[in-house]
Amino acid sequence: MTTLPNDHNVRNDMNCGALIGRADLSDDVVIEAVKNRLAAKARSSEDAESIVNAAMAGDAQAMSILRTIQVPAPTVRLAMPAQPLTRERQRRGFPVPVIRFSWNRG
Repeated sequence: MTTLPNDHNVRNDMNCGALIGRADLSDDVVIEAVKNRLAAKARSSEDAESIVNAAMAGDAQAMSILRTIQVPAPTVRLAMPAQPLTRERQRRGFPVPVIRFSWNRG
């Protein structure tokens, strides 16, 4: 399934952490982070669950709030592709053609 950037549909098997690209986070951690975000903006933290539910339903405003929350650092290892650390040996410089000057004009 291809997800487009403007597609606000959410699959049924996604958790709250997957909405922000962190599927390793549980729903409780995301709700607690939303509560902290709302408290920082002097809003009632009782709205946290309704915001998360609205984001799960695909509401764009709720999704934008979820993208601004502070979440804990990853606890699982990140999958990284293998990359070579060294390069092939390269020659430095460039070939210069031989330039011949003639002092005798004739």
